[in-house]
Amino acid sequence: MLNRIEHIFENIMDHYMIVCLFLSLFILTFAGVGNILIVTLLGLILCTAGFVFRPIKVDLWIFTPLFLYNVASALSSYRTFGDITNGYASTQMIFPVVYLLMATLEKEELALLKQLSTFWAGTVAAIGILQFVFGALHGNGGRMDSFLGNPNATGVFLVIGWFSLLSCSSLEHSKTSSLSAVLPYLEPVFFLSVALTLSMGSFVAMAAGILVLLFYKKKNASLGETFLYGCNLLAKASLGVGTGLLLYLAADRTNVPWLCLLLFLYGLAVVLCWKKFEAFLKEYPRMAVIISFLGFAVAITAIAARPNAIATFTERLEMMRNGIGYLRANPLLGVGPYQWRHLNLHDSDKYFNTNHIHNVLIHVGVELGLIAAAMLVVIAVRFYQKKKSAAENAEFTAFLTHNLMDTSFFYMGILSLLLLSTGDPKQKGTSIPGAVTKTMYGCFWAVFAFNLYCCLTMA
Repeated sequence: MLNRIEHIFENIMDHYMIVCLFLSLFILTFAGVGNILIVTLLGLILCTAGFVFRPIKVDLWIFTPLFLYNVASALSSYRTFGDITNGYASTQMIFPVVYLLMATLEKEELALLKQLSTFWAGTVAAIGILQFVFGALHGNGGRMDSFLGNPNATGVFLVIGWFSLLSCSSLEHSKTSSLSAVLPYLEPVFFLSVALTLSMGSFVAMAAGILVLLFYKKKNASLGETFLYGCNLLAKASLGVGTGLLLYLAADRTNVPWLCLLLFLYGLAVVLCWKKFEAFLKEYPRMAVIISFLGFAVAITAIAARPNAIATFTERLEMMRNGIGYLRANPLLGVGPYQWRHLNLHDSDKYFNTNHIHNVLIHVGVELGLIAAAMLVVIAVRFYQKKKSAAENAEFTAFLTHNLMDTSFFYMGILSLLLLSTGDPKQKGTSIPGAVTKTMYGCFWAVFAFNLYCCLTMA
């Protein structure tokens, strides 16, 4: 027993950077849009861990814009509040550090990190389902929000997790991992839990990602094969999401809460029999076509379950129009972090009673300035220039689509999951000398230490 524990400990020490990065995802999932004290402490730990590494290769077309985005954000905070602790930079500054640390990993380690991140996303989904059922049985039905605290944020977190799962299945390095036997069973869990969030934006993001998958499939297959591939995806989504919607309706629209328990058991059976269902669809492709058309009924049911979805979408368009009007107020550094809500409160337009414009690019342009917004555009363009798998491109597209109508970019856990599951800093990377990397870690460490000092003194 002692030898086994010692062996496990040695494996952890051999891959301690993977452990650090995975624990950062775990912690940031609970941080919402950012807890300064928690993030600064985590940043200090990660910077300290990075000091021991020698020269690395980093894609500067990702790292530099990400760094400059945070610099512009910090300058906007300083202009508005007189310090850099208040604002987004104090928490989002951790992402350039995470990206640098990912550059220390080899291909096999990146694959393992992707698997662990996907497994954590599946764990969030599973726990969210259990929380939903428990709450429904005690008369507290409602849209699932799990650890992220918001149904819309949880929805896109799970969508990203599903695309990451598809990406894991195509990785040669991950097929020998012990997690490879568990991950396939997470697919229906993702579908069930996304349905329970009833996030229309997440469904749209998923649809955008699926279109990307079909686009890449068509490049290497015939039209008929692409059609069958799409039907297979939609058939699985129809069963999983449909089961989740039934579970939601039983909890929210009936006075018989114990029905949730029966549907939960049915959902559990779907998970356990998922591989058999996949084999069935593969053997009988016509059934996949028939089942996929049930997706229309699932979509109609989802829309009917949220009759205010269209009104919400219209309000977001109005919000974007209001935000565009402030882009010229201070094009260089924006009006300042958290300032748009106050401006909206006093302008002649409708008051939307929210902190963020539900279009991240517009919001960043308004509050942090056009330089910061331009840096995000550069990162997005660079991502599509890199050689990525179809699932990774689909995952990134789903994230971008969601941020055109919501605010998932500002949730620490969502951006962490995206970065750890799609990031590959060494691809098209430039060699950075060890002295330079240590200097960068030292600068980041000093910023986090300063923010920690400010937090403690202000408390």
